[in-house]
Amino acid sequence: MRRLAGYPRGFYGCLILVFGGLAASGLMLLPNMLLMKLDIETGMDISGGLRLGTAATHCCAAFLTMLLLGSLLSVHVRAGLHRRQNLLTGVSLLVLLALAMMSAVGVYYFGNEDLSLAASILHASAGLLILITVLAHGIRGNQLFNRRRGRLRRNGRFSSQSAV
Repeated sequence: MRRLAGYPRGFYGCLILVFGGLAASGLMLLPNMLLMKLDIETGMDISGGLRLGTAATHCCAAFLTMLLLGSLLSVHVRAGLHRRQNLLTGVSLLVLLALAMMSAVGVYYFGNEDLSLAASILHASAGLLILITVLAHGIRGNQLFNRRRGRLRRNGRFSSQSAV
């Protein structure tokens, strides 16, 4: 499994697992949001008990994602900004994650129906864009890592611990 430099061994796997849980639970909740907020019938909505458990999972995964994001900010994001690599998707992710976090508050706490609807649409849109951007960021990061690893190997300075 890939390892992010500056992080403990299981960090990358934990990041993928938590983000995967967040994405899966968000996608499971999407048909219900479409039905409840926009009256769009998808035929894929989930019933009460499962919906509640999925929402709780989504909330817990979101809190864990924020925790992991905080640790990414201190090393990974700073290194990427310093190297000026993968900036478009990296900065886009930060903006979209902030938007998702702010809109999540509105999803839970806006009493006004119109504001709640806007927050729900914004949250779902940000979440879907985050999925696409994370994939693009990972693919581009792998390309940059492989290019850097190739350069280091040619210069005789590569070790298996060198990672972005």
